[in-house]
Amino acid sequence: MTSVRFLNGLHTIGGNIVEISTDTSRIITDFGVAADLTGETIDESINAGKLPNLPEFFHNLPDQYQHEAIVISHLHIDHMGALQYLTKDVPIYMSPASLKLYQTLIAAGDEKPVNNLHALNPEQPLTVGDLTVTGYRSDHDEPGIMALAISDGDHTYVHSGDVRLNGPHRDRVNRWAQVMHEQHVKMLFLEGTTFSFDSDTPVEDSQHPATPYTEATLQTAFGEALDNAEQLVVLNPYVRNWERLVSFQTTAHQHHRQIAWTKLSQQVIKHVAGIEPDHVDGDDLKAHPERYVLENSFENLSDLADLPVSVYLHSNGVPLGDYDPHFQEMLDFLKQHQIPIQYLSCTGHATKDDLIALCKMIAPEIVVPWHSFKPELEAEALDKQTLAMVLQPEKDLFYSVDEPEDAQD
Repeated sequence: MTSVRFLNGLHTIGGNIVEISTDTSRIITDFGVAADLTGETIDESINAGKLPNLPEFFHNLPDQYQHEAIVISHLHIDHMGALQYLTKDVPIYMSPASLKLYQTLIAAGDEKPVNNLHALNPEQPLTVGDLTVTGYRSDHDEPGIMALAISDGDHTYVHSGDVRLNGPHRDRVNRWAQVMHEQHVKMLFLEGTTFSFDSDTPVEDSQHPATPYTEATLQTAFGEALDNAEQLVVLNPYVRNWERLVSFQTTAHQHHRQIAWTKLSQQVIKHVAGIEPDHVDGDDLKAHPERYVLENSFENLSDLADLPVSVYLHSNGVPLGDYDPHFQEMLDFLKQHQIPIQYLSCTGHATKDDLIALCKMIAPEIVVPWHSFKPELEAEALDKQTLAMVLQPEKDLFYSVDEPEDAQD
């Protein structure tokens, strides 16, 4: 018999972890954190619900499974941040693009080393004992994102991963949704980020434009900001969205500027995106600031005090939003130095209507809303607008896919 156990992420944005298992085999996806673990022991973090209830993985204890693997949908902290705490030597799989990004971040010291990493090539099934897992390229603001389909030979269970339908790779989402429709999905784990907010798109900060940007319109706005700036433009991007970094560099060149990237961004652009990043001489930047864009984030904010900055462009970089105390510190610094801020943010998550549409495209028998602060709102919408049975599971219980409402400790 196949069981499904939800280990985290049922009432949070991120940290969502699900285990699909038989008597001898199990696949776990994802393996992230949704809260700060600083200063806590592993057991304290497990008891607080910050790490999944898998002590065998963190204390290298034996378990019943002859075959097991962790599969990562994408390389955002809330989906892979717990990997660094592993002591058990479990095979870890992710897309080739995410693996290349992970290895680059580890080499740069931005992530801690993790053993037993492997590429899961898109649409090539991987056998893990009684189970198989297949990844499908998708669309999110980490370009290596995959939707994941796990099969026990009788039923298919699908982890949507984080997903959007208004991004540059809608064709990828259409592709895997159609394949899943044809496979008659038993259970779909569907992210519900946008149901956490009153608006139809996630609001990381209070300064978003009235009309949210797409990746394409964001570049248009970036170009306009460059044209309107007489002196230096400062950019605070999210480094793991390497496709956007490349687009920023292309747009900057079109507007006769180069970007002074941080060393980390240079490595990501070169080794993950496979193109040559701009290399800017610091003295030339100070002599001719109107020719450049300077990448900057909170830890280097003081560097801007003596530079002629026309505008600070915040593009999903750190600190991300109001919930981070550093965010207000950043705003206070910019105000003190009379540097205007402009938000060039673009979400990687589907709107509420698009999540409903995606569920209809896949037409699962059972749908589980998660990756949301308010999964009950997603559940209500799915129940009204789709034919799927909606399951709101409890954490750490085992569910039989044939009898999903019957759970066992």
